[in-house]
Amino acid sequence: MTLMGFLAWCWAPVHGQGADTPIADQSIEGIKRADAAIMEKAKKLIDEKKPLSRAEVKNQLLQPRPQPIVLRPIQTEPMALEDVSETARKANFRVGYCYLCPRCDHWHLNLAGGYPIAKDVVVTCDHVVDTQTEMREGYLIVADHEGKVHPVTSILARSMAMDVALIHCAGAAFAPLALNADARQGAAAFCYSTPMGQHGYFSDGIINRFFWNQKYTGGGKEKIDVARHLRVNFSTDWAPGSSGSAVVDHCGNVLGHVSQISSLAKDRSSSAFVTLHTGIPAHGVSLLAETCLHPEEISRLCALEAKENTVKKNDSKEKDAVSGKRK
Repeated sequence: MTLMGFLAWCWAPVHGQGADTPIADQSIEGIKRADAAIMEKAKKLIDEKKPLSRAEVKNQLLQPRPQPIVLRPIQTEPMALEDVSETARKANFRVGYCYLCPRCDHWHLNLAGGYPIAKDVVVTCDHVVDTQTEMREGYLIVADHEGKVHPVTSILARSMAMDVALIHCAGAAFAPLALNADARQGAAAFCYSTPMGQHGYFSDGIINRFFWNQKYTGGGKEKIDVARHLRVNFSTDWAPGSSGSAVVDHCGNVLGHVSQISSLAKDRSSSAFVTLHTGIPAHGVSLLAETCLHPEEISRLCALEAKENTVKKNDSKEKDAVSGKRK
C-alpha cells in the first residue's frame, strides 16, 4: 500500500453501524412506544380470547398437553459473527404476560426471553411461565423479533427442576433454531437478550463448564429424570430480563438458555469474587422435546416433580434472571 493510500484508509469516514443493523431505542419514549405496541396487539388477542389466561396456564402446568415436536437438524456451517448476531436476534423472542395488576386498572407487561425450536413451539424458562408476579388478570404471549404478538395456546411440557417450559403457539410459522446437545467445554458462545431492559444486547463468551446441581443424586444424563439436574456456566453477559434467551454457537445452534445468576462472595459484606451465569443445556431441552412423543412420560415427570415438591429456585444464594430476586 502506498503512503497516500495508507493515509486515505486511516482517514476514511467511520459509520456507527451497517445499514441493516438495528439501533435500539433506549429513550424513555422509545421504550414506552415499544411496550405500547406489544400491549395493543396483545389486548386485541385477549379480546378475541386467543391466549391462555394465567389460570389456564396454571392448570396446564399441572397437566401439560404434549404433542410431537419436529426438531431442526443441527447446523454445521460456521457463520461470521455478524451473521451469528443476526440469527440470534431473529430468534430472540419476548415471552411472558400482559396483565392487570392488583393495584391499578392499567395493563402491564412482564416479559423475559424465549426461542423457537419448531415452527410453532417456543422454549423459555419455567419460572417465566410460572411467574410469582401478582396479577388480577393475565395472559401468556410471545412477541417475535418483528414485533408480531402470538398467543400461547397450550403448554406442551415443563420441568420445574430443569427450569424449562415448552409452549405452543398454534398457527405460528417461526424459523426455528437447532439444538446442539453435544457441546463441549470451551466452545464459543453468544447471547442476544434484554438484560435490565437493555434491548438488543449481544455478547460473546465460552462454555465455562457443565455441572450437576445440588439436587443431583446420581445417574447418567441420557434419561430425563437425571438430565433435568444438568447445568452449564457461560461467560456471556446477561442480567434480569434475559431469562429464557438462547445462547448459541458459531453455527447458530442453541447451546442452552439463560436461567440463573449467582454472585459468589466470602460473606454478605464482601464484594463478589465471581458471578456465575448458569444456563440450561440444550441436551435437557432436546430430551424434554423428544419426551413429548410419549404423553404418559410427560405426565409421570410432572407427578414426580410435584411429589418432590421441587422449588424452582434450587439454590438460596442464586438469583433468577427475570427479577434478580434470591432463589
